[in-house]
Amino acid sequence: MRSGCLETDLAIIDSLAILGCGAPCAGEFGRDQLLRRMDQLGITHAIVASSLAISSDFVAGNAWLAEQIAGHRRLLGYAVVNTNHPEEAMQDMRRYLTKQQFRGLVMIEGRPDTPVSSADAEELLNAYRRFAKPLLLFTPRRECVYAAADIAPKFELIKVVLVGMGGKDWRSAIAAARQHLNIHLQTTGEVSPSRIREGWAAVNGNRMMFGSGAPMTDPAVTLGMIREAGIPERDLHKLLFSNAEKTFAG
Repeated sequence: MRSGCLETDLAIIDSLAILGCGAPCAGEFGRDQLLRRMDQLGITHAIVASSLAISSDFVAGNAWLAEQIAGHRRLLGYAVVNTNHPEEAMQDMRRYLTKQQFRGLVMIEGRPDTPVSSADAEELLNAYRRFAKPLLLFTPRRECVYAAADIAPKFELIKVVLVGMGGKDWRSAIAAARQHLNIHLQTTGEVSPSRIREGWAAVNGNRMMFGSGAPMTDPAVTLGMIREAGIPERDLHKLLFSNAEKTFAG
């Protein structure tokens, strides 16, 4: 099976794709488009979030996503909440995170490029612990990584996944993962084989998973970057599948 520039017969989980139209998607990217691209690249499952939920209206976006993934066994979902609207956020956490098909929570504070403050998110995070599902935080720059690293030790039972790995400041994400054993790295972010290689070594291959962030980055590009990073063949199953499977087991 050819997955971008990566030759593999392994199952693949894309741990983040975004459906819908509007920011952060440049144009409309729908369920059927995603499924076709998954078929082309040999991606067996994807965990998706709504672009509407991320950009402006998480209540409407989460409801739309639930309809889109209903009955599709290859697609799992993330609920999205905004800490600026705690009452609605609490309601949507209860509404979706008890469902088997929703495997985690994306938390933002106003905008996805704004650091999530542990103080502002404390009440929501305390309530979220009971769901025992991973928390995704957008970390496009180091300030967002530092905020995530502030959350991690205060909520040690929550797996914190760094989406974007700090962008150009990806070494800050690797340092945070070294320091906090509940921080997990995702291959979304800068197209940098060095980032993948150094991150994989830092977590001993146990807390890093494949995620493309499609459609902002085509999954083929991310898979090609993994090939260029020189991850040993014996470790590819962990990076492409089993690490995400363990992290998001529900």
